[in-house]
Amino acid sequence: MLLFWAGVFGAGSLVSGYSARDDYVSSLASRGSPVAALGIGALLANAAAHLATARAVLTGWGSRLCASFVVGAGVAMTVVAVFRQSCPAGPPGCGLTDTPPGDWVDVVHGASVGVYQLFTLAAMLTLAVRALRRGYAAPRWLGWVSVALAVGSVALVAQTNGDHLGMWQRLWLANNLAWLLLVAWTATARERLER
Repeated sequence: MLLFWAGVFGAGSLVSGYSARDDYVSSLASRGSPVAALGIGALLANAAAHLATARAVLTGWGSRLCASFVVGAGVAMTVVAVFRQSCPAGPPGCGLTDTPPGDWVDVVHGASVGVYQLFTLAAMLTLAVRALRRGYAAPRWLGWVSVALAVGSVALVAQTNGDHLGMWQRLWLANNLAWLLLVAWTATARERLER
Protein backbone atom coordinates (compact mmCIF):
# COMPACT_ATOMS: atom_id res chain seq x y z
CA MET A 1 0.00 0.00 0.00
CA LEU A 2 2.91 2.27 0.69
CA LEU A 3 4.09 1.71 -2.89
CA PHE A 4 0.66 2.70 -4.17
CA TRP A 5 0.60 6.01 -2.30
CA ALA A 6 4.26 6.74 -3.07
CA GLY A 7 3.56 6.12 -6.76
CA VAL A 8 0.42 8.27 -6.77
CA PHE A 9 1.92 11.25 -4.97
CA GLY A 10 5.30 10.89 -6.66
CA ALA A 11 3.82 10.71 -10.16
CA GLY A 12 1.40 13.54 -9.42
CA SER A 13 4.23 15.81 -8.32
CA LEU A 14 6.02 15.25 -11.63
CA VAL A 15 3.13 16.43 -13.84
CA SER A 16 2.74 20.16 -14.30
CA GLY A 17 -0.84 21.29 -13.67
CA TYR A 18 -1.97 18.00 -12.10
CA SER A 19 -4.02 18.51 -8.94
CA ALA A 20 -4.44 15.85 -6.27
CA ARG A 21 -7.57 17.73 -5.23
CA ASP A 22 -9.20 17.91 -8.67
CA ASP A 23 -7.80 15.10 -10.87
CA TYR A 24 -8.39 11.35 -10.92
CA VAL A 25 -5.68 9.02 -9.65
CA SER A 26 -5.88 6.75 -12.71
CA SER A 27 -5.25 9.61 -15.13
CA LEU A 28 -1.61 9.39 -13.99
CA ALA A 29 -1.50 5.95 -15.67
CA SER A 30 -3.46 7.09 -18.72
CA ARG A 31 -2.61 6.84 -22.38
CA GLY A 32 -1.01 10.23 -22.87
CA SER A 33 0.50 10.57 -19.41
CA PRO A 34 4.22 11.33 -19.22
CA VAL A 35 4.35 9.35 -15.95
CA ALA A 36 2.24 6.40 -17.12
CA ALA A 37 4.77 3.80 -15.93
CA LEU A 38 4.65 5.22 -12.38
CA GLY A 39 0.87 5.41 -12.44
CA ILE A 40 0.52 1.84 -13.72
CA GLY A 41 3.03 0.64 -11.12
CA ALA A 42 1.04 2.33 -8.35
CA LEU A 43 -2.22 0.71 -9.47
CA LEU A 44 -0.55 -2.70 -9.75
CA ALA A 45 0.92 -2.27 -6.25
CA ASN A 46 -2.64 -1.65 -5.03
CA ALA A 47 -3.78 -4.86 -6.77
CA ALA A 48 -0.87 -6.81 -5.22
CA ALA A 49 -1.88 -5.57 -1.76
CA HIS A 50 -5.34 -7.03 -2.36
CA LEU A 51 -3.93 -10.39 -3.41
CA ALA A 52 -1.64 -10.53 -0.36
CA THR A 53 -4.58 -9.68 1.90
CA ALA A 54 -6.71 -12.39 0.29
CA ARG A 55 -3.97 -14.90 1.07
CA ALA A 56 -3.83 -13.69 4.68
CA VAL A 57 -7.62 -14.02 5.00
CA LEU A 58 -7.53 -17.52 3.57
CA THR A 59 -4.66 -18.79 5.72
CA GLY A 60 -5.53 -16.83 8.88
CA TRP A 61 -9.29 -17.31 8.95
CA GLY A 62 -10.05 -19.89 6.27
CA SER A 63 -12.68 -17.61 4.74
CA ARG A 64 -12.84 -18.54 1.08
CA LEU A 65 -15.76 -16.23 0.31
CA CYS A 66 -14.18 -13.10 1.77
CA ALA A 67 -10.82 -13.98 0.19
CA SER A 68 -12.53 -14.47 -3.18
CA PHE A 69 -14.11 -11.02 -3.01
CA VAL A 70 -10.76 -9.45 -2.08
CA VAL A 71 -9.14 -11.27 -5.04
CA GLY A 72 -11.95 -9.96 -7.26
CA ALA A 73 -11.19 -6.41 -6.13
CA GLY A 74 -7.50 -6.96 -6.85
CA VAL A 75 -8.23 -8.32 -10.33
CA ALA A 76 -10.54 -5.36 -11.03
CA MET A 77 -7.76 -2.97 -9.97
CA THR A 78 -5.39 -4.80 -12.35
CA VAL A 79 -7.90 -4.26 -15.17
CA VAL A 80 -8.04 -0.55 -14.23
CA ALA A 81 -4.24 -0.44 -14.65
CA VAL A 82 -4.19 -2.37 -17.93
CA PHE A 83 -7.17 -0.70 -19.63
CA ARG A 84 -5.99 2.86 -19.23
CA GLN A 85 -8.19 5.81 -20.04
CA SER A 86 -7.29 8.09 -22.92
CA CYS A 87 -5.79 11.43 -21.90
CA PRO A 88 -4.15 12.80 -25.08
CA ALA A 89 -3.50 16.17 -23.41
CA GLY A 90 -2.04 14.52 -20.31
CA PRO A 91 -3.41 13.86 -16.81
CA PRO A 92 -4.49 17.39 -15.74
CA GLY A 93 -8.23 17.75 -16.27
CA CYS A 94 -8.59 14.37 -17.97
CA GLY A 95 -12.03 12.85 -17.57
CA LEU A 96 -13.47 15.96 -15.92
CA THR A 97 -15.73 17.03 -18.76
CA ASP A 98 -19.19 15.67 -19.50
CA THR A 99 -18.11 14.21 -22.82
CA PRO A 100 -18.69 10.49 -23.38
CA PRO A 101 -15.76 8.10 -23.09
CA GLY A 102 -13.35 8.17 -26.01
CA ASP A 103 -13.29 4.46 -26.90
CA TRP A 104 -14.05 0.97 -25.63
CA VAL A 105 -10.90 0.97 -23.49
CA ASP A 106 -12.24 3.98 -21.57
CA VAL A 107 -15.53 2.12 -21.04
CA VAL A 108 -13.70 -0.96 -19.69
CA HIS A 109 -11.60 1.28 -17.45
CA GLY A 110 -14.64 3.02 -15.96
CA ALA A 111 -16.59 -0.22 -15.54
CA SER A 112 -13.61 -1.82 -13.78
CA VAL A 113 -13.59 0.94 -11.16
CA GLY A 114 -17.24 0.14 -10.47
CA VAL A 115 -16.50 -3.60 -10.28
CA TYR A 116 -13.63 -2.87 -7.87
CA GLN A 117 -16.06 -1.03 -5.59
CA LEU A 118 -18.62 -3.85 -5.74
CA PHE A 119 -16.07 -6.52 -4.85
CA THR A 120 -14.65 -4.35 -2.05
CA LEU A 121 -18.10 -3.80 -0.56
CA ALA A 122 -18.89 -7.51 -0.87
CA ALA A 123 -15.66 -8.36 0.98
CA MET A 124 -16.32 -5.78 3.71
CA LEU A 125 -19.89 -6.91 4.29
CA THR A 126 -19.02 -10.63 4.14
CA LEU A 127 -16.39 -10.10 6.82
CA ALA A 128 -18.76 -7.94 8.87
CA VAL A 129 -21.54 -10.54 8.86
CA ARG A 130 -19.18 -13.36 9.78
CA ALA A 131 -17.20 -11.44 12.39
CA LEU A 132 -20.34 -10.30 14.18
CA ARG A 133 -21.36 -13.92 14.70
CA ARG A 134 -19.93 -15.63 17.75
CA GLY A 135 -17.22 -18.20 17.17
CA TYR A 136 -15.82 -16.78 13.91
CA ALA A 137 -12.06 -16.42 13.59
CA ALA A 138 -12.09 -12.67 12.89
CA PRO A 139 -12.61 -10.43 15.93
CA ARG A 140 -16.06 -8.86 16.46
CA TRP A 141 -14.62 -5.34 16.55
CA LEU A 142 -13.42 -5.84 12.96
CA GLY A 143 -16.99 -6.62 11.96
CA TRP A 144 -18.19 -3.26 13.26
CA VAL A 145 -15.22 -1.48 11.69
CA SER A 146 -16.02 -3.21 8.39
CA VAL A 147 -19.61 -1.94 8.51
CA ALA A 148 -18.42 1.62 9.23
CA LEU A 149 -15.82 1.54 6.46
CA ALA A 150 -18.32 0.05 3.99
CA VAL A 151 -20.68 2.96 4.69
CA GLY A 152 -17.74 5.35 4.37
CA SER A 153 -16.72 3.77 1.08
CA VAL A 154 -20.18 4.28 -0.43
CA ALA A 155 -20.44 7.84 0.87
CA LEU A 156 -16.98 8.80 -0.43
CA VAL A 157 -17.29 7.21 -3.87
CA ALA A 158 -20.60 9.03 -4.31
CA GLN A 159 -18.70 12.32 -4.01
CA THR A 160 -16.30 11.55 -6.88
CA ASN A 161 -18.63 13.11 -9.47
CA GLY A 162 -18.72 16.54 -7.85
CA ASP A 163 -16.23 19.24 -6.94
CA HIS A 164 -12.73 18.26 -5.84
CA LEU A 165 -13.22 14.73 -7.12
CA GLY A 166 -9.51 13.93 -6.82
CA MET A 167 -9.65 14.63 -3.09
CA TRP A 168 -12.81 12.52 -2.67
CA GLN A 169 -11.33 9.70 -4.74
CA ARG A 170 -8.18 9.67 -2.62
CA LEU A 171 -10.26 9.62 0.57
CA TRP A 172 -12.32 6.75 -0.89
CA LEU A 173 -9.17 4.79 -1.74
CA ALA A 174 -7.68 5.57 1.69
CA ASN A 175 -10.87 4.27 3.33
CA ASN A 176 -10.77 1.03 1.33
CA LEU A 177 -7.05 0.54 1.86
CA ALA A 178 -7.34 1.22 5.60
CA TRP A 179 -9.84 -1.64 5.76
CA LEU A 180 -7.51 -3.83 3.72
CA LEU A 181 -4.60 -3.04 6.03
CA LEU A 182 -6.64 -3.83 9.16
CA VAL A 183 -7.80 -7.13 7.65
CA ALA A 184 -4.30 -8.15 6.56
CA TRP A 185 -2.82 -7.21 9.94
CA THR A 186 -5.53 -8.98 11.94
CA ALA A 187 -5.53 -12.15 9.82
CA THR A 188 -1.72 -12.31 9.84
CA ALA A 189 -1.60 -11.79 13.62
CA ARG A 190 -3.99 -14.71 14.10
CA GLU A 191 -1.90 -16.90 11.79
CA ARG A 192 1.24 -16.10 13.84
CA LEU A 193 -0.53 -16.90 17.11
CA GLU A 194 -1.53 -20.31 15.82
CA ARG A 195 2.06 -21.28 14.95
